Amino acid sequence: MEISQNTWMFDGDYTFAEIPNHINQLNKIAIKQPITLNFSKLQNIDTSLLSFIFEIKRKANLSNQSVTLINIPKNLLNLASLYEVQNYLK
Repeated sequence: MEISQNTWMFDGDYTFAEIPNHINQLNKIAIKQPITLNFSKLQNIDTSLLSFIFEIKRKANLSNQSVTLINIPKNLLNLASLYEVQNYLK
């Protein structure tokens, strides 16, 4: 995940194998402003990415900051729909 100001660029794979490293990175970040999650460079995913997004949103909420998602790929929307959590991607 590349972070540039308030935009977080998701690139590469976000599966069960990679999520622990991303969680470690997230734990080192203080969210002090609204952030945008950009998924335009996302490659392989599984349901672990949904959990990671929810964790980002939870952490931002604790700091009273908003999270906006852009360029959400169809496969991520399909996973969210399958688990009936698509409203949480808004």
